[in-house]
Amino acid sequence: MGRIRDRGNDGGNVYRWQTLANFVNSNGWTKGAELGIHDGVNFKFLINNCPNLHMIGVDLYEAQPDNGGPEKWTPGEHGHAWDHNKYYNDLREFEEYNPNRVDIIKDYTTEAAKTVDDKSLDFVFVDADHGYEGCLRDIKAWDSKVRDGGIMFGHDIHFPTVKQAVTEFYGENSWHVEDDFIWWVQK
Repeated sequence: MGRIRDRGNDGGNVYRWQTLANFVNSNGWTKGAELGIHDGVNFKFLINNCPNLHMIGVDLYEAQPDNGGPEKWTPGEHGHAWDHNKYYNDLREFEEYNPNRVDIIKDYTTEAAKTVDDKSLDFVFVDADHGYEGCLRDIKAWDSKVRDGGIMFGHDIHFPTVKQAVTEFYGENSWHVEDDFIWWVQK
């Protein structure tokens, strides 16, 4: 594993969306999914900078006060507005402007996985529930959606809960890291 650097805090200068776009463009990928698209910064960057990419974006877009993970997605939490309706409406508008390249699904990530064929995606980017159970559920639900040779990516490997889920599913020392706390496993 390489050293994980946080952009802006300890010398890292690469944002996750730049890393993902590089993977997409250098591999000629055309189909991906992002779980936990929030305000869409990462998602939109990929669509705007990867001309042949079709993306599925999944987010519940609701506060989850009973969530077992470190986030509840309630307004004001960790200094975030968590304006779910605004984020969702903005992404729906983005979908309308990119009708053949964007599919926004407002649902639980594990439910949305049931609508995607196995081995149909080049990659999945997991950045939704950062709790151990939630992250592990997402990995289990979406791992089969990635084709052989594709990559499962995720964000925030510095969270002990995320690291535990990734390690439990894929095994110790089975994953790689990139700046901005990205983890990845090639299938």
